[in-house]
Amino acid sequence: MPFAPLAIFGLPEWAGRLVLVGAVVVVAGLLLWLISWAVPKWMARSGPVDGPRSRQRQTAISALATSLRYVVLVAAVVAIFFSLAGAGGAAAFSGGALVIVVVGFASQRLLVDVIAGFFILFEDQYGVGDVIRLEPSGYTGEVESLGLRTTVLAGPMGERMIIPNGVISAVRTIPGGLRRHRLELLTRDPDGVQEILHELGASTAGAGGPWRSAPRVVRRDGVDGVVRLIAIVEVDAAREEATRWLADAVADRAGDMLVAAPLLGVDPADTRTPPA
Repeated sequence: MPFAPLAIFGLPEWAGRLVLVGAVVVVAGLLLWLISWAVPKWMARSGPVDGPRSRQRQTAISALATSLRYVVLVAAVVAIFFSLAGAGGAAAFSGGALVIVVVGFASQRLLVDVIAGFFILFEDQYGVGDVIRLEPSGYTGEVESLGLRTTVLAGPMGERMIIPNGVISAVRTIPGGLRRHRLELLTRDPDGVQEILHELGASTAGAGGPWRSAPRVVRRDGVDGVVRLIAIVEVDAAREEATRWLADAVADRAGDMLVAAPLLGVDPADTRTPPA
């Protein structure tokens, strides 16, 4: 017989079930839209990401929004199943249990991501606004949002990187988003090499460049006419490969002015993060 609430409209049983399914879909869609509408407002009210407490609030909001979306979707799927199977009855409940088991096996990857995301949030490994490097992928950027299933990073050029939490094996947090690299140059013409270094660094510094300021020489010494120049390069953590470009460009421009190939590495004085 048709569902009791819909019987008064004279609908047959199959039509009543379809009406209920449609109602569930509409309600679920409205709830998902409401969550998407409310999250940016919650984020704005929590203030700029400029302190630990603000970052914790934004991370909590991001995680809560993701959790609510999953709750709505799971509830909608269960409600649709019971609507099609017929409300009430042992057969409907046993069928629902079977569906849950089948879905559980089919979504093992999802469960791994969700469990990993739970521990990331529970242990406060990182949060919204942090600049991090994820291993083994090597993706580096600022955490835009953190949910139970994925971590979303914003790259320096505006790109968005969406990484499932289950594939993250290690995390490197980079305070300030900068990495200090040390460039060592052996030359018989230190003034010429230093000028080349300054020109190359200054041409790509500032807005849109990989480093906040031009590379600077912090040490200059020599023996038997060979001078060692040591320069420090502060590079955007997401664009560390630019330091290799700088070393190669100096070598190409300097040519015979260099006694040996440039040596490049993380500055030992940068104790904010472990060496790569």
